[in-house]
Amino acid sequence: MTRIRNKLIKILLPTVVLLLLGACSIHYYVPVDTVASEDRFAVIRTDSLAIVLRHQSWTGSYSELNNRFFPVFIRIMNTGNKRIKLNEDSFSILAGGMQYDPIPLEFLLANLRDSILLKNYSDPFGTTTSDLSLTNINKEQEFYYEVLNNTLSFGDLLPGGSKEGYLFYNRSVSASSSWTIDVMGQSIGFIRK
Repeated sequence: MTRIRNKLIKILLPTVVLLLLGACSIHYYVPVDTVASEDRFAVIRTDSLAIVLRHQSWTGSYSELNNRFFPVFIRIMNTGNKRIKLNEDSFSILAGGMQYDPIPLEFLLANLRDSILLKNYSDPFGTTTSDLSLTNINKEQEFYYEVLNNTLSFGDLLPGGSKEGYLFYNRSVSASSSWTIDVMGQSIGFIRK
């Protein structure tokens, strides 16, 4: 009996370990083969633009943004000699037949404010009073300004200038095995690896 059990353990243990490792592996998106890439960044060059982007987790302090939204890091450089207008509607994602536009910065900041405020009032029937100390208020302001400063800003891009930052999309994009982002008329495809 122990002999059979030992054989089963020798067979099943490696199988279970391999299954667990496969299930826990991290999936990420890479540019499709037709797009020039470097370090999982898609690289697109036109006569007046250089665009570098990839799906990248928010690296700031407020990491809950990764759970709520689909972040994309974008860097755009104006290599031409004319101003280029960056509009919010010039950065749409197509995934699973649905179009997703960037979530407005105002919504992100309101979501951040509400989330931090609700953390302070997690137990409405609790006997302890909430701690709205100066430290918590300063931390909230730091999160707020960090999101504000690291989100891609829209408007004019001057000749020789560059802008970079995150754009956040509906979390539903992550359910797709592939997606395409249209950046100022340039389509860039990504697939899950």
